[in-house]
Amino acid sequence: MMYLRIKNFKCFHDAEIPLRKLSVFVGSNGNGKSSAIQSLLFMRQTIEHCAQWENGQYNLTELNGLNVPLNDGYCLSLGNSDYVVPVDADVRDTITMCLAADANRMLSVAYDINTGRELWLTPKAPLINSFPDNPLYFQEFYYLNAERLGPRLAQSMKFYDYPNVGFQGEYTAQMIADMNYNFVAEDVRTNEEFLTGSRFEHHINAWLQFILPGVAISSHYDDRTHTARIAVQNSYSKGTPIVPTNTGFGISYVLPVIVTGLLAQKERFFIVENPEAHLHPSAQSRIGQFLAIVASAGINVVIETHSDHVINGIQIAAAEQKISPEDVVINFFAHDDSGIQPSVTPIGVREKGELTHWPKGFFDQSQLDYSYLVKLRRNV
Repeated sequence: MMYLRIKNFKCFHDAEIPLRKLSVFVGSNGNGKSSAIQSLLFMRQTIEHCAQWENGQYNLTELNGLNVPLNDGYCLSLGNSDYVVPVDADVRDTITMCLAADANRMLSVAYDINTGRELWLTPKAPLINSFPDNPLYFQEFYYLNAERLGPRLAQSMKFYDYPNVGFQGEYTAQMIADMNYNFVAEDVRTNEEFLTGSRFEHHINAWLQFILPGVAISSHYDDRTHTARIAVQNSYSKGTPIVPTNTGFGISYVLPVIVTGLLAQKERFFIVENPEAHLHPSAQSRIGQFLAIVASAGINVVIETHSDHVINGIQIAAAEQKISPEDVVINFFAHDDSGIQPSVTPIGVREKGELTHWPKGFFDQSQLDYSYLVKLRRNV
C-alpha cells in the first residue's frame, strides 16, 4: 500500500490519499479527482526533468537546477504558478507533493512558486528520497487522458523507448502491429475463454469479445505514408473489415485501455481517466473487471471514473476472486462542509464484493431520481 500526500496544490491545502494496486477516484465534479492525478503526473514530470538515469531507472537523489513546466507534458494544462495554489492559501510560496509507502519510505518534493507568473515550478532542496523502488522511478509509465483519440482512418507512428499507446491512444495501431508477433502472455491477463491464437491481436480481440461482444480488430502498416491503421469487424460487417470512422467512438476509446492493460509491466503505474467513456453500461462493467484483473497482475492501476457500472465490475472481480479485496481502494472525493478542501473518504471492498460503507452522495443519484419520480406520480 502507498499513499499520495498533496500540500498547497490547487484545491488541496493538505490531503492524504491512499493508493493500492487498484485505486479508484470517484466523486462529483470539481472535488479534486483530477488534481490528485495531476499531482502524480507532475511528480513524474519532475523526475523526468531532474533525476539521474542510473541502472535502468530514474533516481532523484539530488536536484539538477531545472524547472518543471506546468503545461503540455502528460496533457497538463495548469497555467502559471499562481494558478496552482489554493485561492485561500495562507502560504503562497511552496507546494509539496509526496508519494510514500510508509513513514520511512517516501519521495517528497517541495516546489518554489517564484513570483507566481511563471509557467513552471522550481523544485527546492533538500528533497526527501527514501523510497528508491517507488513506481515513479521506472522508465515505463502509462497514462491515458480522458480526451482520447476518436475514430481515425490512420494513426501516426513514432520512435519509443518502451511500448506505449501515447497519452491519448494516438499510437494504438502502431503498438498492436509492432507487438503482434512479439507479445508473450505470462499472467492472469490472458482471457482464455475467448482466446483463438497466440498473437497480440488475438489477446486484444479476446478482451474485446468480453467487453464488446462481436467486435474484433486487426492492425496494418502503410510504409508509403508512415502510418498505421486499424480495421474493425463487428456483427454487421459480415467478415469484411471496415474503417474505424464507420464505427462508434466506444471502440476507439476502449482499445488503448485494453492495449495498455496488456502491455503494462508489473510494478509500474497505469493511470486511466474515464475508462467508461462512450461505452454502454454492460461494457462499462466489463472494463471495470478488466482493469481489476490488470491490477491483480501486479500493475499499480489508478482510475478516475464517474461510472457506478465500473465500480460494479470491480466488485464482481473481487467476488469472483480475480482480485484480492485488500488490493482495492475507492477514494470518494466530496465537498466538505468546512469549505477548506474536499474530503477524501477511502471505501474498501469485501470478499463477496460488498463495499465497506456507502457515504452520502456516493453513486446515489439513481435512488434519488426514482424516489422523486414516485413522489411526482403520487401527486398526479
